[in-house]
Amino acid sequence: MKFCVVGDIMISSEALEKAVYEVFGSESQVARVDWVPASEEEFWYLRSQVEKLGPQAGRPPEEIAAAARDADVIITHHTPIQRRVLEATTARYVGVCRAGTENADVAAATERGIKVLKTVGRNAEAVADFTMALLLSELRNVARGHAALMRGEWRKKYVNSPFMGDAAGKTVGLVGFGVIGRLLARKLSGFQVDLLVCDPFVSPAEIVAAGGRAVSLDELCRESDFISLHARLSEETRGLLDERAFALMKPTCYLINTARAGLISESALVDALLQKKIGGAAIDVFWTEPLPEGHPLLGLDNVTLTPHLAGATTDTLKKTPYLLLNELRRVIVDKADSRWVIN
Repeated sequence: MKFCVVGDIMISSEALEKAVYEVFGSESQVARVDWVPASEEEFWYLRSQVEKLGPQAGRPPEEIAAAARDADVIITHHTPIQRRVLEATTARYVGVCRAGTENADVAAATERGIKVLKTVGRNAEAVADFTMALLLSELRNVARGHAALMRGEWRKKYVNSPFMGDAAGKTVGLVGFGVIGRLLARKLSGFQVDLLVCDPFVSPAEIVAAGGRAVSLDELCRESDFISLHARLSEETRGLLDERAFALMKPTCYLINTARAGLISESALVDALLQKKIGGAAIDVFWTEPLPEGHPLLGLDNVTLTPHLAGATTDTLKKTPYLLLNELRRVIVDKADSRWVIN
């Protein structure tokens, strides 16, 4: 079987090739290409453009088309796989080492009968861990206390000091209950919290079995002390938390977002924090990345900001190619159905 593997600065083509041989056997043929923009900053900029605008927004290497021409399978991480590549290849499968497929032209693949696979749950542990870290950091001012000490200040008072409490006994609302949401629910179970879940695609019985209660988004906003977002971004979920949603929240509620920035109205969040309509927020994903200089969030004292770190651990990057390739083997060799196939 012939593979075209396209690496980047996070998962190299060498690492992808190694995984192919280990999963599909040393008789596999592998053509390697790496997407290495001029600088790391340019890579992250192009990646963010692809996230927002799709694969045509990127500037991948021209040699991908030649390397993929007679391939059976194309494997990529963040590198865009554009229509021109798909129209010139014999490949029947495209595998994306991510939970989303924004960097693959799924429409063009579908037109040509090419199946596209994503990697379900590949960074679930990392994101769930990081969400817990942000929740506790925002509740207890961990990041703000550190920043103050680094400035030489022994700071004991914070915006949330009048209502800063314990995690135990609080209500946590999860918007989205996929792999990450369910894993987070298990991690939260030791903190003695009440769990609310809003996900129209998951049955109330499943949510109850996981220790939660199924509610509407309005009810979740009204009752939660913490709201954590774990939904996919789509036309239906874009701006899910808007001015109306923030108006329903408690003035002591903390919002955590390690999913997609577009789930929240940027202006509504800034206004809610400026006007103290909510207790605070911890945000790892942004509408423009890197976060522009002078952005209003940078001047606020009731928000914890991190530079899109949640899903990027070395454990995640090491295991991702194997997760994808083992699932691909099930589909190709074992002829198994897979919920990882999106078209």
